[in-house]
Amino acid sequence: MSDFRDIFLGVLPKRLFQRGLIALALLMTFKTFQFFPGMLYVQEMWFVLCFLALVVVYPVWKISKGLRFSSLEVYILTLIVVDVLLPAWGARREFGQPMAFGVLASRGATLMVSSLLLVNALRYRLVRLADIQGALLLCAWGTSVLYATMKLTLHPANFSSYGVGFVVGEGAEDSFNLNPLFILYATIYYVLLGLRTRSRKYYVLAAILFAGTVVPVVERSATISIAATLLFFLYRWRPFGQFLLTLGKVCCAAAIVLGLAYAANPAYLSIQSARFSDAFTVAFTGSEVDDPSAGARLFEIVTAMPYIQKHPLLGNGNISHQWGGGTEGVMSQYFYAGDIGVLGAIFTVGVLGTLVFAYQFRFALRAARSFPDGMHSPLSDAAAGFLLYCAVTSVTTAFFVSNPEVILFFVAILVGLASEGISERRRSIQRAPAIHAPSLDPGHSSSSWAV
Repeated sequence: MSDFRDIFLGVLPKRLFQRGLIALALLMTFKTFQFFPGMLYVQEMWFVLCFLALVVVYPVWKISKGLRFSSLEVYILTLIVVDVLLPAWGARREFGQPMAFGVLASRGATLMVSSLLLVNALRYRLVRLADIQGALLLCAWGTSVLYATMKLTLHPANFSSYGVGFVVGEGAEDSFNLNPLFILYATIYYVLLGLRTRSRKYYVLAAILFAGTVVPVVERSATISIAATLLFFLYRWRPFGQFLLTLGKVCCAAAIVLGLAYAANPAYLSIQSARFSDAFTVAFTGSEVDDPSAGARLFEIVTAMPYIQKHPLLGNGNISHQWGGGTEGVMSQYFYAGDIGVLGAIFTVGVLGTLVFAYQFRFALRAARSFPDGMHSPLSDAAAGFLLYCAVTSVTTAFFVSNPEVILFFVAILVGLASEGISERRRSIQRAPAIHAPSLDPGHSSSSWAV
């Protein structure tokens, strides 16, 4: 297909090498392989490199450019400080954990330097948006092939000795703990591209990625969140009549797929249906269920509430796994803040800290609203779609608190695209006011994205 040629083959070897380097940096920044055997120390080295980039490379770069900071840069720098010090201080106050353990537990905050560097790289045109788009899709297809190969050729039980980080579940329920972020991004990318161009081939690519490699590894909340995200764009980009017609076609296709899946493996589909039912029962009724995962979240909410009531504004901090036996040792029972979504965020950083983290989406919303008409591109659509997915799934997973480096990377892309679109519109008006400005994407005309 022409898209694969444009992204992977139709570029010079030097450019392909650059996209490979960007893809490698993205894989490390998004912690894609941190639980894989032998990758723990590699990921720790990446934390160190990001810290050096934050305290050496970035300051030197800013000084050389005159110490001019955008509002997004100021926010990211503030968020890094908040992400490190607020949880460390909260855990020291409530549980007596030494500050050093709390700071080290939040070392992932250094990954946000990638967004700082990207903001400046886009501003000074040191990196092309086409290369970022190609690197993201390279990560998506690369991890897709890797995960599919693992599921076809390896048995998770043979790797249980590597710890719960790499293999989750027990017995027949065990599975590899795989990071599907890039595949989810590419799924959104292709579906939205299909909606824009009305080309079915993009829906096929999205189906291959999602059904083939994502469905077995994503949580229930992720499946619901991506469905809600795509329905939102379908509603926004289609007249109401076409929206209902398309929705009906999607429901019919889903029914056929589920029917075929049930015929092929009725036991698996029944188990998954029961898990979704239990999740909704816990969410809307608070009743106990047979599903251990859904039931555990109910007990975690009960565990968290006294702490939230005690420190509602600034939270109770983040307990390091290296101190006092982790949360189980300190709180005398299993507890993981991310399991209970926004409540978990409030438990960790309080209401004020949660609002500071949530402000990430304000930059994305402002950038999306500033796009000139006709200046949208596949990358801008996909970035906006993925950020909406992150916002929806954060309700149940607190993703915006646990992984701000991911959200801020796409915020930086969206802000950069909006700035480029505004500049391009101004230049086109100055050159020929009567001529419509071209698309940001060099491979497509602006009319290609008209709905």
